Amino acid sequence: MPKKTITAPGDTKAENIGNAGGTGASYASVRNATTPSASLIGNFRQTQVRHVSSSNKYFITRGLVLYDFTGSPIEQGIIVQRAELILNDVTVQVETTNGDKITVGHVFNPNTFGSLHANDYNRARYSTGATTQDTRTSAQQMTNGADGAIVTLDNRNLLKQIEKAINGKTYLHLVIRNALDSGNATPGSNETNRVWFDRPNADDNPMQLRVYYRIINNQRNIGGGGIGRASTSGFGGTNLFCGTSSGFGNQ
Repeated sequence: MPKKTITAPGDTKAENIGNAGGTGASYASVRNATTPSASLIGNFRQTQVRHVSSSNKYFITRGLVLYDFTGSPIEQGIIVQRAELILNDVTVQVETTNGDKITVGHVFNPNTFGSLHANDYNRARYSTGATTQDTRTSAQQMTNGADGAIVTLDNRNLLKQIEKAINGKTYLHLVIRNALDSGNATPGSNETNRVWFDRPNADDNPMQLRVYYRIINNQRNIGGGGIGRASTSGFGGTNLFCGTSSGFGNQ
């Protein structure tokens, strides 16, 4: 089965966005806020759920990831069989049960498609509703100090979104959350829970997306001049190399 390991093609990036509720504000009000309490922050501190007893405040941080497949060297006409995130330089602090776990989901309604925006803190943009499918992965435990930690993207609806973005040569918006946040579990008094890791675009040991797929050999691509042609290349073998500037690694 062909596979590709994707680092940061094009304008791929990750930033985090947080909300610090006011003194005495409930956990639910912080979690359900439609806007954050600060601007996007470009560092590795991607997910956190915390309570500070001295100020009686809850803090939630969510990681936003944008993958840019507009110039992707993966040809159109693939079916994504499975996928995983590979996290490096993982820092974990856990003081509440499941506070060392994270989930990944699709942002189906980003504030600005193709760009990260602070308003994507609003969980209504990626939560399940009457007309939206649940794309969240299972909650997966991370280990402090880990490199090469695997987050299996084990939701078929999420794999379909990855497939759609690659085949459409467009953008993919993801959100990474602490499991306490995505599972609506309140941390205890003065408890801190965080999972931090390097981003795909700016840190020294970047996060990667690994995609396992198969090719629909009779898929028709639109070539130069608008003429359809059958795809026959098929990516022979499973070891694929892309130039170092493409954001795609050798696997």
